[in-house]
Amino acid sequence: MRPILLETLKILALQGGTRHSVHISSTELAEKLEISQQSASRHIINLEKENYIQKSYAQGGQIVNINEKGIAILRKEFTEYGLIFGTERNVEMLGTLETGLGEGGYYISKGGYMKQFNQKLSWEPYKGTFNLRLNDDEVPKIEAMKAAEGILIEGFEEEGRTFGKAWIFKCTLETNKGELIKKCAIISPKRTHYKRVVEIISPVFLRKELDVKDGDEFKINVDLGDS
Repeated sequence: MRPILLETLKILALQGGTRHSVHISSTELAEKLEISQQSASRHIINLEKENYIQKSYAQGGQIVNINEKGIAILRKEFTEYGLIFGTERNVEMLGTLETGLGEGGYYISKGGYMKQFNQKLSWEPYKGTFNLRLNDDEVPKIEAMKAAEGILIEGFEEEGRTFGKAWIFKCTLETNKGELIKKCAIISPKRTHYKRVVEIISPVFLRKELDVKDGDEFKINVDLGDS
C-alpha cells in the first residue's frame, strides 16, 4: 500500500471510520494531508477502488466507512509500531520451508551449545535446523525479534575453535493443516541485520515429524521475552 494512501486511511480512522460512518469533504481531507483538494479526492477514489473503504456522496462531501480490508491494514500498522516501541510480547510470522546448507546443524551440535540448550530450554535439539524463508513484509517483525532480549547462549572454545554467542527465542510452529509443535525455538547466531531465513531448532526432526517438504508454509509464533 502506498504511504499516502495509508496516511489517508489513518486520518479517516482517527475520525472514527473504523467504528462508524465519517462525513468528510475533500477540502477538509486535503488540509489534514497538506495536499491539493484534487489529490485528496483521488486518494479517496483509490481507497475505494482497492476495497479499503466504502463511500457515498453526501451534501458537502462524502460518507466513508472503512472496510475489513482497511481495518486489517491499520491493525498491521498498529502491531508494527508495538514492535518498534517494545510493547508487543509475541510476534507472528509466516515462512516457507527450504533446504539449508547444513551449517546450522554443525554449529548447534557442539557440546558447548548443547549443554546450554539443555539448561535454558530443558530439551536437547535435533542436530539440524528447520529453515523458513520469510516474506519482505516480515522485515519489521524479524528486526523486532533481533532487538528483543531473547535467551543468550554464551560463546565458547572447542576443538581449537571459537564459537560465538547466539540468541534463542522460544516459539511455536504451526502447519497450514493446523498441526502444532510447541517445543521449538528460533536461533539467531549473532545480532546481524535482517536476513530472510530463520533457523528453527526442536527436540524432534521436524521434516519427518510433520511429513513436510520444501515450499510448504508455516506460521511461527515467537515469544519475545527472555525466559
